Amino acid sequence: MDVEGDLGTLTRGMGLAIRAERAARGMSLGDLARASGLSKTILSRIEAGEGNPSVETLWRVSQAFDLPLGALLSSDAPPAARRIAARSGRRLGADSGMTAWLVHADGLPSRCELYELDLPQGVTHSGRPHLPGTNEVIVCTRGRLRTGPEGEEVELGPGDAATFASDATHRYTALRAARALCLMLYPDR
Repeated sequence: MDVEGDLGTLTRGMGLAIRAERAARGMSLGDLARASGLSKTILSRIEAGEGNPSVETLWRVSQAFDLPLGALLSSDAPPAARRIAARSGRRLGADSGMTAWLVHADGLPSRCELYELDLPQGVTHSGRPHLPGTNEVIVCTRGRLRTGPEGEEVELGPGDAATFASDATHRYTALRAARALCLMLYPDR
């Protein structure tokens, strides 16, 4: 398995997807920079398939387009069936210390994405509001975590699940080193 080659292909594909989305909207690089709060240099590097952008950087771009994050990360033509090896998707590191791997994204009108989350003990990741009408289903697979809308978090252990509207500020806190699956359910566009 050529991980570097696969990562390079994913990074180039993501850059092409961002450039195509920007062009389809008639946006200049400067327009996208203003809308996302990122520099033109950073955006140019991403569109060229260079570097390893953080989840926050990609999140800003997706929000500037009013698209789910997975729309920038997924391919257009998935095979009919495929095995998804553990943590084989693009690694997305957050400044908080949480790490996520995109497991699945689809392009249906009601878009959904599945992420694997890894939260080292003591990490708190504050999630910005997603698109209006977005919901999350979190399934704890290891450790203990608290998750949910800010001020209304619930505690989960292995096998426990939570669901909540994530179009408001929400958070994930690892009470013990935790791993979880996060199913993002986006409304029709």
